[in-house]
Amino acid sequence: MLDEHPLDDDVARLATRVEKARGRLAYQFDPALTGALSEEELNAERELAERIRTQNREQRWKQAEATAEASDRARHTSEAIEKADIRDLLLARKAIAAQRRESSPHARLASLYRHRSWSLGALAGVVAAGMLWSAVNVQHNIAPGGPDDPLYWFSYLLEAMISVSLIIIMIGTNKVTEWGVLDNRSQVAAAEVALLALTVGLNTYPYMSAGRWFDAAMHGVAPVMIGVALLIHDAASARYGRAITFATEQVRSLPDPSSHDPLPEPQPTLDDSDDRPVAVGVAPQWA
Repeated sequence: MLDEHPLDDDVARLATRVEKARGRLAYQFDPALTGALSEEELNAERELAERIRTQNREQRWKQAEATAEASDRARHTSEAIEKADIRDLLLARKAIAAQRRESSPHARLASLYRHRSWSLGALAGVVAAGMLWSAVNVQHNIAPGGPDDPLYWFSYLLEAMISVSLIIIMIGTNKVTEWGVLDNRSQVAAAEVALLALTVGLNTYPYMSAGRWFDAAMHGVAPVMIGVALLIHDAASARYGRAITFATEQVRSLPDPSSHDPLPEPQPTLDDSDDRPVAVGVAPQWA
């Protein structure tokens, strides 16, 4: 009897073990055993989900920025195209206006008059600059002593008399030439030559008497330029005057561009003394 108890215990333990193995066999292939995540895995998955959401937000922001930049570029491109179209339209209008001015006799006459005024004004400026230089140079030659010398101030009057005479000749010749008055040209030319010779002499005589030819030539540039400007002024005034006269004759027969009213059609007039019979159905013949 003592030997039977250990055997019973072993059988009981074995039966218990078999029962447990059978119970374990029923659950050991359950997916829950391998699918369940540990705490570390749960934390890792949480961190991964946060990083994915952060990346998605960054990508959405970059996409929004790219869309805004593309919209800005499209708007800037449209504005640039519109500005280019406006510039082309303005240039086209300017080209049409320039072509109209070039082909219009009235515009050509106005352009000729503007060029005449500008050219003669520039020549007058050259003459004025030369006269100022000559006045200072003559004053230095005649009265180099300083303001205490009475000739220091009166020497300016000497050059002023010459300059005023030349200006009167220049302006007067221009004005009378516009009306075709060309009388006493030889007397005017002689007066111009005499005045220019006088002002050249006053500017250069101290240097010529001392044999300083370079200084004489340098101080003679201004009065010589006055003479050259007067010659050019005379020639330009005459040429512009003839051109304006010729252009005016061409424009005179054309309609005024500032008037938009059509010209009236000429109507035939019947002479009261015309008693010639007119046949029926035949157009009358006007005298």
